[in-house]
Amino acid sequence: MKRYSQRSGHTAMAELNVTPLLDLAFVLLIIFIITTPLLTSNIPVQLPVGSRNNNQPLDPKSIRTVSIDKNGQIYLESKPIELPVLEQELIAFRTATPDAAVVVHADKSLNVQQLFDVMDVLKRAKIDRMDLENVTP
Repeated sequence: MKRYSQRSGHTAMAELNVTPLLDLAFVLLIIFIITTPLLTSNIPVQLPVGSRNNNQPLDPKSIRTVSIDKNGQIYLESKPIELPVLEQELIAFRTATPDAAVVVHADKSLNVQQLFDVMDVLKRAKIDRMDLENVTP
């Protein structure tokens, strides 16, 4: 005799058991919490002297370009210039244009200290809007 049941052999399961999925998620979370502090390493690095700059959006109407080539020569709008003169020029530019902005083009083989010297000049000239130009791959 055939026994009758309410379940048919051809019906789909209406419930999904999420307990194994939650177990897997919690195990992965615990592994992530344990291994994350181990991924950061304290590498002794002598940082160059310089000040920090606030990154704010640039206004295209009041931008000056400062370029530094691989030999360390500084240019303001394609004219060679020395650091003290650059500071005077940027202070005059800042007084004339309150929302002054500077884009710095630095060669990739440049000494980092030379870049920070230019950034210090920008800070002393009170130019808060600064962008380091780079190329995207």
